[in-house]
Amino acid sequence: MSKLKLILLAFSLIMVVGVFEGRAEKSADLLNFNQDTPDEISKYGKDSINCVKNLSLYREFYKQWKAGKYSDASLAEQTLKSWRYCFFDCPLVSKNMYIHGEKLMKYYIKTNKEDSVVRQAYVDTLLIVYDQRMKYFGKDKKNPKGKILGRKAQDCMKYRVEKSEEYYPCFEESFKLMGNNTEPTTLFYFYVASVRYVQQKHAEKDLILENYVNIQDAIEFNLLKYADNEKKLAKYTTVANNLEKNVSKFATCEKLIALYGPKLEANPDDLTLAKNIVKFFEKRKCTKSDVYFKALEKVHAIEPNAQSAFSMGLMAFQREQYSKAKDYLVEATNTLPDSLATKKSSAYLLLAETYRSLGQSASARTAAQKVLKYNPNEGMALIIIGDLYTSSASKCTLQGLRVSYWAAYDKYVRAAAIADDEKTKKKAQEKAAVIKKSFPEIADLHMRNLIDGQAVTVGCWINEETTVRSR
Repeated sequence: MSKLKLILLAFSLIMVVGVFEGRAEKSADLLNFNQDTPDEISKYGKDSINCVKNLSLYREFYKQWKAGKYSDASLAEQTLKSWRYCFFDCPLVSKNMYIHGEKLMKYYIKTNKEDSVVRQAYVDTLLIVYDQRMKYFGKDKKNPKGKILGRKAQDCMKYRVEKSEEYYPCFEESFKLMGNNTEPTTLFYFYVASVRYVQQKHAEKDLILENYVNIQDAIEFNLLKYADNEKKLAKYTTVANNLEKNVSKFATCEKLIALYGPKLEANPDDLTLAKNIVKFFEKRKCTKSDVYFKALEKVHAIEPNAQSAFSMGLMAFQREQYSKAKDYLVEATNTLPDSLATKKSSAYLLLAETYRSLGQSASARTAAQKVLKYNPNEGMALIIIGDLYTSSASKCTLQGLRVSYWAAYDKYVRAAAIADDEKTKKKAQEKAAVIKKSFPEIADLHMRNLIDGQAVTVGCWINEETTVRSR
């Protein structure tokens, strides 16, 4: 080993402290540095002259090192020497000192790939840089402790991939502190760390799914928050896509059922378990299984809410239990706040389908009309009404003509005009084209003193004005 490497190793080993379980504090005591709190020391330390001198030197060397694209080993060494003084003796002098320290340590980690001992010494030092930054600048508004802890966790995982017991707790604490404000990359690697933590036998598989749901909630929050911010939206979208690719290997519906079915059977009164099953299965769109239905029934019976009522209605509808579905969906539409317009629109749309399945046409139409109140671009609501009118053609006639077809056509045409998705638009157009073939011939109109374009009212339960049309 060269003399320079020995010097650097000695420096690193002096700085090395344990990352977890109190080892950092023990090493700090031995070194007798950084024991003071930020309120107990001055910005320039005990020797302000030396602090200012070394700060100036390290900044100048760092600037030159950066200009050379961080490749000059001599400049790196000169930077490190003065930087080290500031780090130990005046830790409050500069926040950028810690950012530069990360760059320095990563440089030495990279340049010591062949020497695992030296390399790991620099990894230890990098983690200490994060720790000291959190200690002295942890209340920084832009980069608070939780955010820095997430970055520390990522680097720890990068350089010590098999040590999930070290980096997983950092991710967990970072997410606890930052919540929905967690950085996109930290969110993704928190999931990856969860998988590794389980794979390395430190926790049960449930942990992966529990964290997945919470991480996914944070991602969805930010996708809505940054819907108009193209740059940030792209970051969270990328994380969402990567998360889906990774979790799909582990959390298939079959695997969820195999994992949680026996758990629910063994613990039928465990409300927490039931809640987790509901969350997991809904996130993975595994809502047609009996395991999900039983868990949801348990949750709704004890802690009913608008969302669980909607989910119960959906499950009952899928099982063709329409009377049950109606009761749940009425409960959902009555309790969902108007502020959740999208969800309320979906609940009314399913309620309209349920009433139609029960043969209650007027109620189905009323529910479909409510859909448009909360989502004016939901073409499916008008398609449902059009279908209701079409199915009533034999009952709702005028002088023997099936005039409800005209009213149905009105709905299909309007549905095609307002629909904000191509699938619904195309479906409405196809239905309009088909029903035109059922219009009466012009001779049949003349026999009844009717002419194209004339306004007429369709009676029966429809009781709606429409326009006379011929084939």
